[in-house]
Amino acid sequence: MKLAKLFMALLVLALFCSPVALAAEELPVLSVDGQGSAAVVPDQAVLTLGVTSQARSANQAQAENAQKSMAITQALKQMGVAGADIKSQQYSFHPNYSNAEKRGREISSYTASHSLRVNIRDIAKAGRIIDAALNAGANEVNSLQFSLSNQSAARKEALGAAIADARNKADIIAQGLGRHIVGIKNVSESTDYIEARSYDRNMLLASKAAATNIEPGTLDFNARVHIEYLLSR
Repeated sequence: MKLAKLFMALLVLALFCSPVALAAEELPVLSVDGQGSAAVVPDQAVLTLGVTSQARSANQAQAENAQKSMAITQALKQMGVAGADIKSQQYSFHPNYSNAEKRGREISSYTASHSLRVNIRDIAKAGRIIDAALNAGANEVNSLQFSLSNQSAARKEALGAAIADARNKADIIAQGLGRHIVGIKNVSESTDYIEARSYDRNMLLASKAAATNIEPGTLDFNARVHIEYLLSR
Protein backbone atom coordinates (compact mmCIF):
# COMPACT_ATOMS: atom_id res chain seq x y z
CA MET A 1 0.00 0.00 0.00
CA LYS A 2 2.82 2.42 0.89
CA LEU A 3 4.60 1.62 -2.36
CA ALA A 4 1.43 2.30 -4.34
CA LYS A 5 0.96 5.71 -2.69
CA LEU A 6 4.61 6.58 -3.31
CA PHE A 7 4.24 5.59 -6.95
CA MET A 8 1.13 7.80 -7.38
CA ALA A 9 2.91 10.76 -5.77
CA LEU A 10 5.89 10.38 -8.09
CA LEU A 11 3.55 10.11 -11.08
CA VAL A 12 1.75 13.36 -10.19
CA LEU A 13 5.07 15.11 -9.67
CA ALA A 14 6.29 13.88 -13.02
CA LEU A 15 3.20 15.23 -14.76
CA PHE A 16 3.65 18.69 -13.26
CA CYS A 17 7.29 18.69 -14.19
CA SER A 18 6.74 17.32 -17.69
CA PRO A 19 8.15 19.17 -20.69
CA VAL A 20 4.62 20.16 -21.74
CA ALA A 21 3.88 21.88 -18.44
CA LEU A 22 7.26 23.56 -18.35
CA ALA A 23 6.85 24.69 -21.95
CA ALA A 24 3.55 26.41 -21.12
CA GLU A 25 5.19 28.33 -18.30
CA GLU A 26 7.98 29.45 -20.62
CA LEU A 27 5.69 30.90 -23.28
CA PRO A 28 5.97 34.67 -23.77
CA VAL A 29 3.36 36.66 -21.85
CA LEU A 30 1.64 39.78 -23.21
CA SER A 31 -0.09 41.97 -20.58
CA VAL A 32 -2.88 44.19 -21.86
CA ASP A 33 -5.41 46.52 -20.21
CA GLY A 34 -8.87 46.97 -21.67
CA GLN A 35 -11.55 49.53 -20.93
CA GLY A 36 -15.25 49.54 -21.67
CA SER A 37 -18.31 51.55 -20.75
CA ALA A 38 -22.07 51.42 -20.97
CA ALA A 39 -24.46 54.36 -21.04
CA VAL A 40 -27.80 53.54 -19.42
CA VAL A 41 -30.97 55.48 -18.80
CA PRO A 42 -31.85 55.79 -15.08
CA ASP A 43 -35.15 54.30 -13.99
CA GLN A 44 -35.60 55.80 -10.52
CA ALA A 45 -34.93 59.00 -8.59
CA VAL A 46 -34.77 60.24 -5.01
CA LEU A 47 -36.05 63.72 -4.23
CA THR A 48 -35.49 65.58 -0.98
CA LEU A 49 -37.68 68.59 -0.29
CA GLY A 50 -39.32 70.25 2.65
CA VAL A 51 -41.08 73.17 4.23
CA THR A 52 -39.86 75.70 6.77
CA SER A 53 -42.38 77.74 8.75
CA GLN A 54 -41.75 80.70 11.02
CA ALA A 55 -44.24 82.35 13.41
CA ARG A 56 -44.25 84.45 16.58
CA SER A 57 -45.69 81.66 18.69
CA ALA A 58 -44.47 78.09 19.00
CA ASN A 59 -47.94 76.64 18.44
CA GLN A 60 -48.49 78.65 15.30
CA ALA A 61 -45.13 77.67 13.76
CA GLN A 62 -45.72 74.01 14.53
CA ALA A 63 -49.32 74.06 13.28
CA GLU A 64 -48.46 75.82 10.00
CA ASN A 65 -45.64 73.41 9.34
CA ALA A 66 -47.76 70.36 10.07
CA GLN A 67 -50.55 71.62 7.81
CA LYS A 68 -48.22 72.30 4.89
CA SER A 69 -46.39 68.99 5.37
CA MET A 70 -49.71 67.16 5.18
CA ALA A 71 -50.71 69.11 2.08
CA ILE A 72 -47.38 68.25 0.41
CA THR A 73 -47.81 64.56 1.21
CA GLN A 74 -51.32 64.56 -0.24
CA ALA A 75 -50.12 66.33 -3.38
CA LEU A 76 -47.37 63.75 -3.86
CA LYS A 77 -49.85 60.89 -3.49
CA GLN A 78 -52.14 62.52 -6.04
CA MET A 79 -49.19 62.46 -8.46
CA GLY A 80 -48.99 58.69 -8.05
CA VAL A 81 -46.28 58.49 -5.40
CA ALA A 82 -47.00 55.62 -3.01
CA GLY A 83 -47.21 56.38 0.69
CA ALA A 84 -44.37 53.93 1.36
CA ASP A 85 -42.14 56.03 -0.91
CA ILE A 86 -42.60 59.18 1.19
CA LYS A 87 -40.52 59.32 4.35
CA SER A 88 -39.70 62.05 6.85
CA GLN A 89 -35.98 62.66 6.68
CA GLN A 90 -35.53 65.41 9.25
CA TYR A 91 -37.61 67.57 11.56
CA SER A 92 -36.38 70.51 13.60
CA PHE A 93 -37.99 73.12 15.82
CA HIS A 94 -36.17 76.00 17.50
CA PRO A 95 -36.68 79.52 18.85
CA ASN A 96 -35.19 82.63 17.24
CA TYR A 97 -33.77 85.34 19.45
CA SER A 98 -33.90 89.09 19.08
CA ASN A 99 -30.63 90.97 18.61
CA ALA A 100 -31.88 94.20 20.14
CA GLU A 101 -29.45 95.37 22.80
CA LYS A 102 -32.09 96.85 25.11
CA ARG A 103 -34.23 93.73 25.07
CA GLY A 104 -31.40 91.32 25.67
CA ARG A 105 -31.77 87.70 24.62
CA GLU A 106 -35.53 87.54 24.01
CA ILE A 107 -37.34 85.01 21.83
CA SER A 108 -38.70 86.81 18.78
CA SER A 109 -40.16 83.87 16.84
CA TYR A 110 -40.08 80.13 16.28
CA THR A 111 -39.01 78.07 13.26
CA ALA A 112 -40.22 74.60 12.36
CA SER A 113 -38.64 72.64 9.49
CA HIS A 114 -39.69 69.31 8.03
CA SER A 115 -37.88 67.60 5.15
CA LEU A 116 -39.15 64.62 3.15
CA ARG A 117 -37.37 61.95 1.15
CA VAL A 118 -39.41 60.88 -1.87
CA ASN A 119 -38.67 57.82 -4.01
CA ILE A 120 -39.81 58.47 -7.57
CA ARG A 121 -40.53 55.28 -9.53
CA ASP A 122 -41.76 57.04 -12.66
CA ILE A 123 -38.94 59.48 -13.42
CA ALA A 124 -40.88 61.04 -16.29
CA LYS A 125 -42.97 62.71 -13.56
CA ALA A 126 -40.00 64.14 -11.64
CA GLY A 127 -40.56 67.74 -12.76
CA ARG A 128 -44.31 67.62 -12.21
CA ILE A 129 -43.86 66.05 -8.78
CA ILE A 130 -41.59 68.92 -7.76
CA ASP A 131 -44.11 71.43 -9.09
CA ALA A 132 -46.94 69.74 -7.17
CA ALA A 133 -44.95 69.84 -3.93
CA LEU A 134 -44.07 73.52 -4.39
CA ASN A 135 -47.67 74.41 -5.16
CA ALA A 136 -48.75 72.56 -2.00
CA GLY A 137 -46.48 74.66 0.21
CA ALA A 138 -42.95 73.24 -0.04
CA ASN A 139 -40.37 76.02 0.04
CA GLU A 140 -37.19 73.90 -0.06
CA VAL A 141 -35.99 71.59 -2.83
CA ASN A 142 -32.65 70.24 -1.66
CA SER A 143 -31.61 67.54 -4.11
CA LEU A 144 -32.69 65.17 -6.87
CA GLN A 145 -30.71 62.00 -7.61
CA PHE A 146 -31.22 59.75 -10.63
CA SER A 147 -30.03 56.15 -10.35
CA LEU A 148 -30.45 52.65 -11.77
CA SER A 149 -32.27 49.95 -9.82
CA ASN A 150 -30.55 46.96 -11.49
CA GLN A 151 -26.96 47.34 -12.69
CA SER A 152 -26.39 43.76 -13.93
CA ALA A 153 -27.06 44.39 -17.62
CA ALA A 154 -24.91 47.54 -17.63
CA ARG A 155 -22.06 45.72 -15.89
CA LYS A 156 -22.22 42.88 -18.42
CA GLU A 157 -22.17 45.29 -21.36
CA ALA A 158 -19.25 47.31 -19.96
CA LEU A 159 -17.20 44.20 -19.14
CA GLY A 160 -17.84 42.76 -22.59
CA ALA A 161 -16.59 45.98 -24.17
CA ALA A 162 -13.50 45.98 -21.93
CA ILE A 163 -12.64 42.38 -22.84
CA ALA A 164 -13.09 43.13 -26.55
CA ASP A 165 -10.85 46.18 -26.19
CA ALA A 166 -8.12 44.14 -24.49
CA ARG A 167 -8.27 41.39 -27.13
CA ASN A 168 -8.13 43.89 -29.97
CA LYS A 169 -5.01 45.49 -28.49
CA ALA A 170 -3.43 42.09 -27.90
CA ASP A 171 -4.09 40.95 -31.48
CA ILE A 172 -2.49 44.11 -32.88
CA ILE A 173 0.60 43.77 -30.69
CA ALA A 174 0.96 40.03 -31.32
CA GLN A 175 0.67 40.55 -35.07
CA GLY A 176 3.29 43.26 -34.92
CA LEU A 177 5.63 40.84 -33.13
CA GLY A 178 4.99 38.11 -35.66
CA ARG A 179 3.22 35.89 -33.13
CA HIS A 180 -0.30 34.86 -32.28
CA ILE A 181 -2.25 34.32 -29.07
CA VAL A 182 -2.36 30.70 -27.90
CA GLY A 183 -3.87 31.07 -24.43
CA ILE A 184 -4.54 33.15 -21.34
CA LYS A 185 -2.45 33.08 -18.21
CA ASN A 186 -4.30 35.45 -15.91
CA VAL A 187 -7.31 37.81 -15.84
CA SER A 188 -8.39 40.48 -13.38
CA GLU A 189 -11.19 43.01 -13.57
CA SER A 190 -12.29 46.23 -11.94
CA THR A 191 -15.76 47.67 -12.35
CA ASP A 192 -17.40 50.78 -10.99
CA TYR A 193 -20.79 51.08 -9.41
CA ILE A 194 -23.03 53.49 -11.22
CA GLU A 195 -23.10 56.61 -9.10
CA ALA A 196 -26.34 58.53 -8.84
CA ARG A 197 -26.31 61.75 -10.83
CA SER A 198 -27.41 64.59 -8.62
CA TYR A 199 -29.06 67.95 -9.07
CA ASP A 200 -28.23 70.08 -6.07
CA ARG A 201 -30.36 72.82 -4.57
CA ASN A 202 -28.82 75.61 -6.65
CA MET A 203 -29.33 73.70 -9.90
CA LEU A 204 -32.96 72.96 -9.09
CA LEU A 205 -33.69 76.54 -8.12
CA ALA A 206 -31.67 78.10 -10.95
CA SER A 207 -34.89 79.18 -12.61
CA LYS A 208 -38.58 78.97 -11.87
CA ALA A 209 -39.07 76.60 -14.80
CA ALA A 210 -36.17 74.29 -13.90
CA ALA A 211 -38.41 71.72 -12.21
CA THR A 212 -40.58 71.13 -15.28
CA ASN A 213 -37.56 70.88 -17.62
CA ILE A 214 -35.59 68.26 -15.71
CA GLU A 215 -34.24 65.48 -17.96
CA PRO A 216 -32.82 62.21 -16.54
CA GLY A 217 -30.22 61.83 -19.30
CA THR A 218 -27.93 58.80 -19.04
CA LEU A 219 -25.58 57.30 -16.45
CA ASP A 220 -22.14 55.92 -17.35
CA PHE A 221 -20.86 52.56 -16.10
CA ASN A 222 -17.12 51.88 -16.55
CA ALA A 223 -15.21 48.60 -16.46
CA ARG A 224 -11.54 47.69 -16.75
CA VAL A 225 -9.80 44.35 -17.30
CA HIS A 226 -6.17 43.27 -17.12
CA ILE A 227 -5.43 40.15 -19.19
CA GLU A 228 -2.17 38.28 -19.55
CA TYR A 229 -2.13 36.45 -22.89
CA LEU A 230 0.22 33.59 -23.80
CA LEU A 231 1.97 34.07 -27.15
CA SER A 232 3.41 31.54 -29.53
CA ARG A 233 7.17 31.31 -29.73
